[in-house]
Parts: sequence; structure tokens; C-alpha cells
Amino acid sequence: MALIENLIKDIADSRLRIQIATELGKLKARKQFGLVFEEHLPEIVQLPGLAVKPGVRVTKPGDKAAGFFVVTGVVNGKKVSIAPERGGTEQVAARDELVVVKRFGEPMYPALVPVGRVTRVPGKPYHTLISAENFHALQLFLYCYESRVDVIYIDPPYNTGARDWKYNNDYVDKTDTFRHSKWLSMIKKRLMLARRLLKPEGMMIVTIDDYEVHHLRTLIDHEIPGLSVVGVVAIKTSPSGRPTLRGFRTNHEYALFVATSDAAVIGTLPRSENQTALFKEADDDGAFMWANLRKRGGANTLREARPKQFYPIYVSGDKKVRIPKMEWDKDKREWEILEAPKRNEETLYPLGDDGKERIWSLGHETLRGSLDDIRIVSDKQGRTVIQRKVRASEEGSQPSTFWDKPQYSIVENGTVLLERILGSAQAFPFPKSIYAVADCLRVAGAAREDAVIVDFFAGSGTTMHATALLNAEDSGNRQCILVTNNEVSEKAAKELAEKGVEPGEPKWEAEGICEAVTWPRIRACFTGKRPDGKPIPNEYIDGRPMSKGFEENAAYYRLDFLDPTEVKRGEMYGAILPILWMMAGASGELEVCKGSGKHHFPKGSAFCVLLQEDHFKEFAAKLAERPEITHVFLVTDSIEAFNEMRSQVGKEKRCVQLYKSYLDNFKINLEPKYAD
Repeated sequence: MALIENLIKDIADSRLRIQIATELGKLKARKQFGLVFEEHLPEIVQLPGLAVKPGVRVTKPGDKAAGFFVVTGVVNGKKVSIAPERGGTEQVAARDELVVVKRFGEPMYPALVPVGRVTRVPGKPYHTLISAENFHALQLFLYCYESRVDVIYIDPPYNTGARDWKYNNDYVDKTDTFRHSKWLSMIKKRLMLARRLLKPEGMMIVTIDDYEVHHLRTLIDHEIPGLSVVGVVAIKTSPSGRPTLRGFRTNHEYALFVATSDAAVIGTLPRSENQTALFKEADDDGAFMWANLRKRGGANTLREARPKQFYPIYVSGDKKVRIPKMEWDKDKREWEILEAPKRNEETLYPLGDDGKERIWSLGHETLRGSLDDIRIVSDKQGRTVIQRKVRASEEGSQPSTFWDKPQYSIVENGTVLLERILGSAQAFPFPKSIYAVADCLRVAGAAREDAVIVDFFAGSGTTMHATALLNAEDSGNRQCILVTNNEVSEKAAKELAEKGVEPGEPKWEAEGICEAVTWPRIRACFTGKRPDGKPIPNEYIDGRPMSKGFEENAAYYRLDFLDPTEVKRGEMYGAILPILWMMAGASGELEVCKGSGKHHFPKGSAFCVLLQEDHFKEFAAKLAERPEITHVFLVTDSIEAFNEMRSQVGKEKRCVQLYKSYLDNFKINLEPKYAD
């Protein structure tokens, strides 16, 4: 039905257009929707960098009602003739008033253009920020990171109706009757791609609020094969609460933890001060607390859940513990007790305060070998109680489904923190708490010191900041790859348009989120200096001065697109070089190279490229001198030649075939790219 609405907009006859729109409105009022959405709503992307020439589809950015046109001819150097895509009268338009557009599904040829770089530790792998439409970036990532990512963290638009996101370059608000359908279509396409980036043990975190959480959960469970929700956490992000029209104050949002297989393991969290304070006893083996040997809790602590942990324990008058001999009766599913208690021994079973048969926390064989860690005490009623030593595990505590640490506040550790870093107020609406993101990453698998983390709704860049914080804690080498568009806020867009500034112009792009917020934040938090050169004030909750920065490197790229008809065969090596660099781990300085030689061995990087296959012997000899190289790219159009060269390189290195027409190696925007 959303497609019908788009078609109606293209009807030239205004009277007919209004009549059909009216009848469609009546139909929509009667039609009931559950989780029913149209999966092929057309998404488009504007490409200001491509030439306006005959045959391309264009739009007029300043005229939303104009629709799409096809360039039919050239009038002169400044003007072209255009015709409505769905038929209509041809007209003449200025080239600089038009922008080339592509629909999803039409081939595009990406190039990563270097924009900025921060190098604090030469030799350490770089984090990467890419300014791009995230659907296209995800397709490109399938070449670089398929099945190689440990954790994906995303904070997509919440679709509250507050005009906080765009679909087909138009803001979606609460008056849009298809806003849920558009949101579901948008998010499904991206999750279908993202799941292919994860390792089998990888995990994805999606933060969301009440507006779409139920739709999102159903979408993941029923529409995206291979993904399953393993846990939902409510995070108290606003201690004072956000007022709502219904009268409640909203204090929380949700984090959905999503896995691709049973190999995913839920990580632990550092203990709070209150949790640590429980372990106030100590012996030669460290801190511990005394806990009842009898299990407490729900159904999994009842006898029928674990019958082998229901058995008698004999306690003598002098508080000595004895475990009787016993044999397991498979038919009765209970222990046959082979030793009776002595006269001075009391028989204890794990009976709850409610009289129900429960279980001991240890099996009888384990307990028999741990009697030195057992003590006998009496409760307030004078009943005998068996206690055991419980020690704090080094890994931390199992995460609960409700997080309420004060540091999760999006005000103090989101908005205020960002203002402190950038030195300006209201730089970005509702940035996440760096500590909430860090804990999400820990639980999802980023405890691994070399984890690869991706965020393709990067916003202000909190995820990379949190990754640097984790690296500082354990001297890790985690890498974070961020993707965000360079969208200009609605207010700023109106102000720029009034001044005659158009999308794609430097003044417009400088106001975008990536240019004005994300990259300045990353650069500032890594170097410890605000954009104005002043040290960042204050410190992190662990006492680390923010002015100290982080021992991290970061590279900033813009995803651009090339016109294949204007590129000669073999001339685009420089355009794909950053992609090869990322595939090989983003280590070392990225050297500029036109690809005109026999081969390319970048200094300090973990990859090399054979440019002319006739010189493979010389290439192989040089490769043998560089054992640190992990990725070998071989340029040839012959699969037989590639297989022969790969066999000589050896299995210990990853070999990738590159076609001589470089652009064909990384063709994106094709629908099959996110289907298995």
C-alpha cells in the first residue's frame, strides 16, 4: 500500500491524484495491521558526487513534490532536459539544481575517500569511522568482515514520531500511517546483512524503547532466519524520568541481546560496590562470603529439577559433617542411603522454609571433597543450618535483566559528557551513556581483548569511545568500526536552505552529524583535547583524567561512489586500497599508490597485492621476507591462475582474488547481497 501512495504522488492530474488519495485513505481506515509490513518499500540514496548526464535518474532536492526524473539530453554546459520517470512533459532544468539518485537494487561502485586520521600509537590497529548510508556500508563490510565480527551494537531510530529519522529523504512523523511499516522494512534489510558479519559465537545488541520493542522482537523471532533473542535488559537511563502524555514518567529503555547460534556466551559484569562488600571474609585463598548450602530460588531449585542434589547430610553434636554412602536408584530417581545416622547425629535434608523439598547447591561427591569450606550455625529459631564458602569469581557477576547503576544516566554520562568533550551544548540529542554501552559490550563478548566491534547507527560515536575505555582497562586491542550518515538536523537544514546552501556543498556537509559531532568526539576523546585545543575537563568514573586521552588510532573515511563509464580499466586501484587495508586488519599507515607497478607491499601493513600476475615469482620471494603479512591479494581474471598462485602462497595466509577491473570487485547495492 505504501508503494501505491508513492505512485499516486506521480500522477500529473491533480484532480485525479486527490480523488485516488481520498479513496485510499478510506481503505486504510478499514484495514487492520498487526506485524504486517511491506518489505519492498523503495529506499533511495542521493549521490551529489555523480555527474548529471543523459540516462541517469535525478531529483530536485529543494522540491519534495517533484518526484524523480530521467535526464533525456544536454541543452548546454549548465542545463539539461529531463522527463518525469513515470511519464509526463519534458522540461529543462539547471544541472546544479539536480542530484543523481539510485534505488536500492541498482549497482553502485564504492570508493573510500580518506578524510582524517589520529595516530597515537604507531603500529597499533586503527579504529575506523565511515560516513555513509549504513545499508551500503554493510554491503561493503561483507567483503571485509563476513563472519569476523565479535559484537555489533546499534542504537537505531526509536520511531517515536518525533521526526528523528528519514525514509526516502523525508522525515517520518506520527502522522505517517506507514511509519511502523517503513521502520520495519528499514531495520530488517540492515539486520539481514548484519547477521552475516557475526562470528558463530558473536552477538548483536539493539537498544530500543517501548515504541518499537515488541515489533522488533517479533521481527527478529519470525522474519530474520538465524537470529534469536537470548535476553532483554531494561536499563534505567533516566533517573528522574521523561514525562509522557499518558501520565507516566519513562525511566528506561531496552537492550536486546541477539545471537546467531548456541555458541554465543553471555559475559559477566564487574561487581558493584554493594556486591563486592558481601565478600567481607578472607582466608589464604582470598575473599569469600558464607551462604546457605541449600539452594534458594524458583523451580530449578526444587527436588524434581535436580534429584541427585537431594540427599541427607549428618551433623554431629560437635558440628562435624558426614556424608553417608549412597547409590543412585535409576527407577525411583532417588538415592538409596547405605549408612544410617549415629546417635549423636542430626539428619538434614534441603527443605525450604515453606516445607518444600529443594536441593543442596553441591552434589554429594563435590561436597565430600569440600568439607573444609563448610560450617554449622544456628538460625534465629535455633535450627541447624549448613553454610559454605562462596568466593567471588574473577570473571565478575552474571548480568541481571534490570540495570540501574547511576552511571547509566544519559544526562550526566551522555549529554553532559559530550558537551564536555566538544566544548559546546546540545551537539547531539540523547547520546548514550558511555558506561551503559561499555557494559553491553562486555556482556555480548567484548571481554575478549582482540574483539572486533561494529556499530552502523553510530550517532555521536559513543561505541568507539566505550571500546577505547575497555582497552584502557586491560591494555586490549579491540577494534571498533563505526558507520553514520552525515545527516544535517532539520533545523540546520532549513537555515542552510534559506541561505541557498545545497546538500553536497562544503558548508552543508560541515553541519552534518559525522563532520560536526562523531569525528570531533573521537579525535577529542583519543587526544584528550577539545576541538578548541583545550584539555577535556573532569575524569572517568575510574579516576582516569579525560585530558589523558587514549592510546588509540582512528581513521575517518567517506564512502563515495564512482561512475564506471568514466573509469578506465585498471585505474581505480587507489579507490579500493582503503578497503584492502580494512580487510587486513587496518594496521599501519595507508600508503598512496596508483597500482601501476608489479606489486604493492605497504610498509607496516598486514597485506600485499600482486598487480601483474606475470611477476608472481618475484612477488612470492618478497612475500617470504614479510612473515607478518596475513592477507594476499592476487590480481587476475583467471580462477585457474588464482588457484595455482594461492597454492604456492600457502594456507596460512588469506588469499583473495581481485579482478583487473577493480570496480567489479566491490559492486554493492544489489538485493541478493543480503539474501543467503
